[in-house]
Amino acid sequence: MARWPTGMTGGRMREYQGLQVGKARVRGVLRNTGQGVVFRVETPGTLATDSLGLQSDTSGHMAEHGIGSAPRIELPSVNISGGPLSYSYRVYEIQLHFGRTDHQGSEHLLAGFAFPAEVQIYAYNSVLYANSSEARNRAYGIAAVSIFVKVTRKDAQTRGNGQDGFLKESKMTKPNLDLKMLTDQLQYITYKGDSVPLKALSIYELLPATAALITYEGSLTTPGCEETATWIVLNRPLYMSPSQLAALRKLKQGEPASPIAPLGNNFRFPQPLHQRAIRTNIDLVHPDRGRETATPTAASTNSGEEGESEDAFSNAMSSHCPKKFYQGTNKDRHLWLNRTILEIENCNSKPWVASQ
Repeated sequence: MARWPTGMTGGRMREYQGLQVGKARVRGVLRNTGQGVVFRVETPGTLATDSLGLQSDTSGHMAEHGIGSAPRIELPSVNISGGPLSYSYRVYEIQLHFGRTDHQGSEHLLAGFAFPAEVQIYAYNSVLYANSSEARNRAYGIAAVSIFVKVTRKDAQTRGNGQDGFLKESKMTKPNLDLKMLTDQLQYITYKGDSVPLKALSIYELLPATAALITYEGSLTTPGCEETATWIVLNRPLYMSPSQLAALRKLKQGEPASPIAPLGNNFRFPQPLHQRAIRTNIDLVHPDRGRETATPTAASTNSGEEGESEDAFSNAMSSHCPKKFYQGTNKDRHLWLNRTILEIENCNSKPWVASQ
């Protein structure tokens, strides 16, 4: 994870055809690990109860949803390929990172500003490796798709007007239904070790409608932070209602009988770049294809006025969906994300290519 540069220059890298994402719905288990919220995908040929070491009667939810007693069946997997990826990667996990306040929570920063939450979709290289445990320790092992989360209107009955700190609702800013599928189950995983099964989550629908991204080779953000991940940061956010975010903040780190602390602030702080190359398919070189970049804040800043954070996503570029990768140059110790990198216009259709 990293901060992103205020300016990126360099030559074109290669043609970009977009990510290919499987449309199958997956099943698995949502769990409070005591350190975060993790949805572990049930892998083909196994049951989520087996892969996670869960009992069929865990909190009564496994039997209720018909997973604990189910026979072994071959399940469809969801693969991600294309874009900056040279291999096909199989999705195995989703992580939710969030803060106890609205000014922190994301593991990537936008011009020094954090967002209240970040969704990360993890996939392992299924061409070279047998599973995620093997892949996370090997070269080109993991692909991690990162999506910022923003808060939309106050509640389901109140319309935001864009003047009270909440966005006007549009097709693009409605809370994501598949993200809601996850947050609706949070009531069942209040304490460490609690888990609940989910049967029909769409990775494809969880992704926001954009073909624009930035990518770099970095490390995983959970122990042992292996440097085997290809990070893909999308330029549009997911939207979450205040009540969904409040449900996340009710989760606890410990078990009911132990001292209970909030689970929030489960994010790793940005790490030094160490001269890694950054690529994007967003043309930040030609000013006629986008708006002027706002002046960045100090490197130590990771919070600020709400208006600053809102403008970061509304400051749209006017170019068509990009087709090339550009490599960035940056002499700073950390990377900074350019404000104009987000919300590319004329990308209204679903850019993800469904793969069978």
